[in-house]
Amino acid sequence: MASAPAAKANAAFVDEDYDLALALYKQAIDADDKDPKLYSQRAQTHIKLENYLEAAEDAGKAIELDPKTGRHHHRKGVALFHLEEYETAKAAFEAGQALDPNNSSFKTWMRKCAAEIDDEASEEQQAASQPAPKPATSHGVSSSPSGSQATSPASVLLPDNDAPSMPPPADPNQPKYRHQWFQTQTVVEVAVLAKNMTKERVDIQIDKQHLRVVIRDAQGEQEYELDLDLYGEVDPAASKYDLLKSKTEIRLKKSGAIKWPTLEKSNEKADPYAPVPTAAAPPPVVQPKPAYPSSYNRKVVDWDKLESEIKKDEKDEKLEGDAALNKLFKDIYGGSDEDTRRAMNKSFQESNGTVLSTNWKDIGKKKTECTPPSGMEAKKYGKE
Repeated sequence: MASAPAAKANAAFVDEDYDLALALYKQAIDADDKDPKLYSQRAQTHIKLENYLEAAEDAGKAIELDPKTGRHHHRKGVALFHLEEYETAKAAFEAGQALDPNNSSFKTWMRKCAAEIDDEASEEQQAASQPAPKPATSHGVSSSPSGSQATSPASVLLPDNDAPSMPPPADPNQPKYRHQWFQTQTVVEVAVLAKNMTKERVDIQIDKQHLRVVIRDAQGEQEYELDLDLYGEVDPAASKYDLLKSKTEIRLKKSGAIKWPTLEKSNEKADPYAPVPTAAAPPPVVQPKPAYPSSYNRKVVDWDKLESEIKKDEKDEKLEGDAALNKLFKDIYGGSDEDTRRAMNKSFQESNGTVLSTNWKDIGKKKTECTPPSGMEAKKYGKE
């Protein structure tokens, strides 16, 4: 059964009050941080608010607690897609489809990811096929030793479109791989865009306020290094990294809830995160009579009115045989005073069900004898 904050959060989500739902899900998770459904639903709330990094984080936590539910993978994939992490998103959708093959939404999202991946590959190929800028050339003639203008064939320079193109020299200070970073209130994520890395090629060291990433080539030679003094402190024990197909992802757990202005240590002032809005208690609702919502069509049912209608139908119902007789006795008993009821109970019990009297003055003075119907004989139990 869902807790009170969780139930209120679900109601706020249905009402599209996502800020309130976010605050209530936080309360529910603070009370029970092992429930994967709470993280998954909060991830969906973050998606509605376009907080995609936070959504990916919550969906990942839900998967960690419950890896067998396809819905968690779906929400992680949606968040990663909007973060333009298309290969990682596609992997999330593939994992979810394996768990829930009847959900056609997975195939739709996988096609979207594949289209974006193809577009990125096409852009990279176009960039690689473009010719490098050509060096500037002169269209004049060289000066002769005597200073006169000579126009011999050897002294005339070729026009630009005939000059051979040469690629610009590589910058030895330019790193081989790029890196980027994001942050939430609790996590800093650093992504080194190096594809298809293995544990043998990557060495990552995380200290309290320091991060070092070293990548080696297939021969074991160092080809990349990221060595940073971090802006704020992190918890090395709670931090981790993953080697994905498209990148190396490092998740640093913040020691304090501050917004880093830069990834590297600097003199810039950090801003505290805005406090999460708290859910205000709704004012008490006073109703003249109990009325309860129907889960089907949200109409209000007046149960008192319904009960009175049922009683009226029972009263007007036309019965026959024993049912009619029992209804008669019930009506007499229900509309009688206390003495009449006492007489009916005493006479019926003492006569073994053969006499039913409403006269307490007569029945109260003596024992009511068993009086079987005409033609029948009363016998004691166990005797022939």
